[in-house]
Amino acid sequence: MKRIFLALFFLTSLSYTSFSQSMEVGAQLGVMGYTGDLDPKEFSQHFANARGAVGLHLKYNVNDLFNVRLNFLKGSVIGRDSLSDEEWQKRRNLSFESGITEFAIMIENNFLGFNIDENENKTFTPYAFAGIAVYRFNPRTLYQGVYHDLQPLGTEGQGLPGFDDKYSLTQIAVPLGGGIKMRLTDKLSIGLEVNSRFLFTDYLDDLSGTYVAYEELMAGNGELAARLANREHEFTGIDTPYSQPTGEIRGKADVNDYYMSAMFSLSYHFKGSGLKFGRSNQIGCPTF
Repeated sequence: MKRIFLALFFLTSLSYTSFSQSMEVGAQLGVMGYTGDLDPKEFSQHFANARGAVGLHLKYNVNDLFNVRLNFLKGSVIGRDSLSDEEWQKRRNLSFESGITEFAIMIENNFLGFNIDENENKTFTPYAFAGIAVYRFNPRTLYQGVYHDLQPLGTEGQGLPGFDDKYSLTQIAVPLGGGIKMRLTDKLSIGLEVNSRFLFTDYLDDLSGTYVAYEELMAGNGELAARLANREHEFTGIDTPYSQPTGEIRGKADVNDYYMSAMFSLSYHFKGSGLKFGRSNQIGCPTF
């Protein structure tokens, strides 16, 4: 019991001068992109798949070096075989788009320290962050002028005997990135950052493993699933759908997808003394 009292006393007698605590809220605007099985070969072609994104954040500034950040982001990603210069990929002729809704908690490290007070010399810094996120996605594709959700169809045999279950549309991700931030006024700061999310699924684009033969997939998951699983006939202009043998490679199942964002941010800082963990660090040790 004595040790417990000593530990509690130590925590509650920390000097408030050891901390520079405050809160800030901000908005973000930028673009989102994706990397996966539908990537074009040329890096420059990735920009054709970029889509807009918006976000909000709430930060608790523990001190000049570290922040705890809650983040909300909403955007979309797309991928198209048609952008590739590779003949085999053009013939595969798959495409998708998906909205992304993400909630994340992250730790930021300000490498040079950051303090918005004009009397400080820490008003510009590069920073890095890492954390954990929960996101929601729903890949769909355009077919004959109508958008169709792909996950319920089971385009790689999901849900059939001997195949995997249908993948979840709510997943965990690991955000990892960095940026720069700088002071504008005694209440405002701006930033620019790049954030990559490492995923635990290869189905962000509904494409991962192998084909299922047309007749087999149609019998189990329906004609629409079979037609959207193999769209080579649309590229060649032949009316009869192609039927790749079950087990033939459709995507790269050994490499998960990921998505990334580049965001500009504007933050408002609530200046104040923050939480206090004690009145002073001059208190002597208690006796028992």
